Amino acid sequence: MELTVAIVLSFLETTFITVILLILHGLRNQIGKVPFYLSIGGLFVLTQIIAATELKVIVGFQAADYYISGVVLFLPLLAAIMLVYITEGTQAAQRLIIGTVLCFFLFVYISYITAIQCTWNGFRISQGPTANSLEFLLDKSLRSMTGAILALAVDLLLIPIFYQRLRNLGARLFFAILGALMLTQIADSFIFITVTYWNDPLWWSQISSSYIAKAIVTIWISIIMTVYLSRVEKEIPGEGKSSLDVLFAFLGSYGRAKALEKNLLEWEGRYKMVVENASDMIFIVNRAGKILDANPAARRILKFKNIVGQSFVRLVESFRVLPCQWEAVWSNADSIERMGSDYDTNYLLNRQLSLVMNDDEKIEVDASFSITHIRKDSVLIVACRNITEQKKLIKDKEELTNQLYHAQRLESMGRLAGGISHEFNNILHAIQGHIDLVLLFKKIEDESVVTHLKSVTDMVNKAGNITAQLLGFARKGKYNETSVDLVKLLNGTKDMFLPMTRKTLTLNVNMPDYECLVKGDSIQLQQVFLNLLINGMDALQASGVENKELSLSLCKPVSFPEDWKLLRADTLPGNYFEIQISDNGIGMDQKVLKRIFEPFYTTKEVGKGTGMGLAMVYGEITGHSGFIHVTSKKNEGTTFYIYLPSHSFIG
Repeated sequence: MELTVAIVLSFLETTFITVILLILHGLRNQIGKVPFYLSIGGLFVLTQIIAATELKVIVGFQAADYYISGVVLFLPLLAAIMLVYITEGTQAAQRLIIGTVLCFFLFVYISYITAIQCTWNGFRISQGPTANSLEFLLDKSLRSMTGAILALAVDLLLIPIFYQRLRNLGARLFFAILGALMLTQIADSFIFITVTYWNDPLWWSQISSSYIAKAIVTIWISIIMTVYLSRVEKEIPGEGKSSLDVLFAFLGSYGRAKALEKNLLEWEGRYKMVVENASDMIFIVNRAGKILDANPAARRILKFKNIVGQSFVRLVESFRVLPCQWEAVWSNADSIERMGSDYDTNYLLNRQLSLVMNDDEKIEVDASFSITHIRKDSVLIVACRNITEQKKLIKDKEELTNQLYHAQRLESMGRLAGGISHEFNNILHAIQGHIDLVLLFKKIEDESVVTHLKSVTDMVNKAGNITAQLLGFARKGKYNETSVDLVKLLNGTKDMFLPMTRKTLTLNVNMPDYECLVKGDSIQLQQVFLNLLINGMDALQASGVENKELSLSLCKPVSFPEDWKLLRADTLPGNYFEIQISDNGIGMDQKVLKRIFEPFYTTKEVGKGTGMGLAMVYGEITGHSGFIHVTSKKNEGTTFYIYLPSHSFIG
């Protein structure tokens, strides 16, 4: 019964020590690395003191008997040393070797001084069996410590070599840990027992003992280590790392290693400063299209909490539709690599792409691809600059340029029309004057001649109306400017228009209950609104829709139409009144919409329109310092937006 309790307690003690070391290691980022390394040093010293006492569990046969120091304490210490290499790399293992050597010399010094003090007069412990026991224990532990430090120095070199060799051969994590611990213990036991029990006839039996207990405990510790490394930590050294790196690092210059480490940290800081703080998106993508890493800008712009592991091909619209384009990128990369150093192997191509964000919205980016290698695998570094706003600004600039060109074209046509109208109007007045003189001074008995002269007079009057419209388009007509209430003006226009409809359509009118004063010519403005209402009625009659609706509304605008790009950025909607005239008629396509304000341009049949109606509307509105905007879709209707400055804004 006592033997079972001793074995169980030993097993639990081993588990407890291993778990405590793993917990301290896992918390090193929160509480620092000092507690973990102090625990390793303290466990090392305690192991040698317990080894000096030769505390042993006797199972009944030599292969199963075991020392508490060599199994319960030393094996977790050995596992902790391996953990340092696996998770922190060669430099950390190198520092651990140096720290252990310093710990040895400190222990030797303290043990030597304390052993001398045991024989000095004046110390309380210097007389009697207690002093002799302590002196014997220190001397014995000093021998044990000497053997342990030599064995441990070898362990610190062999553990990484055995572990990395097994990993390079493709062994799983558990078998790599177990194999490294098993192989290291063989060398460790031989060195330790040879030094500690030198000239002892039973030294060989000491070497061959306890291997069953050590094997069982090693398997158990390997299981705990594997669970910890697979669930909590991660392995730092990767495949392809030389198994002799620790040996070379230790035999080499430690100062050089520190300098390299300092340079590495400096470059890592530069990398974080440049890449992580960059406003452009940066991705590292493997050949399969998987994102291996991305900077914070990529996660922020694309709205991904964790973008690593996502498919870059799925993010790019063109690659998603045509995967062959992604294959073409890599084909280009492979061909450039084969060309050698005479070519720029870093730069592959630069193209504009559409990226699909996490919320399915799209952004336009200017992407550049360059090739590099990570652990002998080719990867692409993709730098993407968000140009969505830039492309939008370019598009807006093009639209504004087109609008400006259109306005300048209309302005030129207006000047030409104005000049021609004045000259033509003078000719018409001369013709009319001569006809009046003929009718006044000469009595014409032939009625057919009189009829022809009256026909000429009618033609002159019609030509005069056309010249008046041209002058209105050219903004050179004569205005009788007064303060005009748009509410009264539009209501009067509605009353004039309704008899023309013959109840074939529905007119919806929406007017405010307050005055809307503008400065202008009421007759000219009424002609504008009446002309637009008549155009809407014609569009409804041509459409063939059953529910023919025409709307007339007046309001104080809150904003301008979204699809309207103002030529003057300082134009505020609050300074204007908005008149909307809309219909659900035949509508217009974009080709027709661009030319509707040109003089003599019409889509009506020959004889049904002069093409001057909308040209006159444009001229009159711009002559009143206003704006006009049109939206229309084929077979869906048309809406005219007219903006006239309020009286207070002008005055």
